[in-house]
Amino acid sequence: MTRNEFIAFVKDVHEHPEHLADYRKKYKNVYPFSDGIFKMLMANEAKPKRTVKFLNAMLGLSGDKAIVTFTLGVPENPGVLNDKTAIFDIYGTTQAGEPVLIEIQQNFNTLFIDRLIYYAARVVSRTVKKAQDYKLPHIYVLSILTENQFPREHNSYLHHVQLVRNHSLFYEKLDIFLIELDKFFAIDDRTSPQCREQSDRAEMLRIFRDVLEDRDIPEDKLKKLLDKDFAKDVSLKGYTDETLLNEVDGMTDMLYEKQGSYLQAKIDDAQAMLAEGDSVEKISRITKLSEREVLKLKKELEETDAPA
Repeated sequence: MTRNEFIAFVKDVHEHPEHLADYRKKYKNVYPFSDGIFKMLMANEAKPKRTVKFLNAMLGLSGDKAIVTFTLGVPENPGVLNDKTAIFDIYGTTQAGEPVLIEIQQNFNTLFIDRLIYYAARVVSRTVKKAQDYKLPHIYVLSILTENQFPREHNSYLHHVQLVRNHSLFYEKLDIFLIELDKFFAIDDRTSPQCREQSDRAEMLRIFRDVLEDRDIPEDKLKKLLDKDFAKDVSLKGYTDETLLNEVDGMTDMLYEKQGSYLQAKIDDAQAMLAEGDSVEKISRITKLSEREVLKLKKELEETDAPA
């Protein structure tokens, strides 16, 4: 079940719960990036090695830097006084006491980075206790973007964010990784098999693509990158109707809630691309605006630039 199929599923089953049986016949697997399902898969206390392997692959950690154990923590960080409460998708610490925050971003949103920085700041603030000095642990933030957040960067699905000073690394103990799923799949599709990325991260993402597209996954690949039970755990057969209906209810508002800045961000991108001379077809494909909407923006831009 791909993202678009999942959105259609949520909308339909939210209004017609009796249709759930039809989807069970149509699809083999759940949508693994739905908030609740992802937590069941990747924050499963009975499968701790799965989480460790996932994090090492996604964060590119190996050797001395590799995560050996991961202890789940409390995902809710209550606000104090008038502060906003931060509720993380998955939060935990490594064997070295290094906090790791995992977030699934469901929609393009211009406030996404602001929220991620706020969440990271809340993680930082809870690492220092009274009477302790300010020596902070290494903090990792991983965000899986199910909708492209940087549509104009066609060849970059992985974005590694660090603190820099005058273009040089300034602080080594904060690493933020943003991974755009659809963009990775698109890059894979247009790259010949022998030239495709061969990292554990890329192989892990290909496993998730197999899940999304209801394809069989070789058992040896699962054992190496996750575990042999993963295929069973993503099967729709393993989830009760109650669990799936609760997930539909939980995801409905999130998937369809578009902040006012959402459409404006698309328009801003389209206007910038028009100014650079990109074609209407290309702009429509990247921004997901219709060609008619792009042509309207083009006309408005031309009228603005026309001499009085």
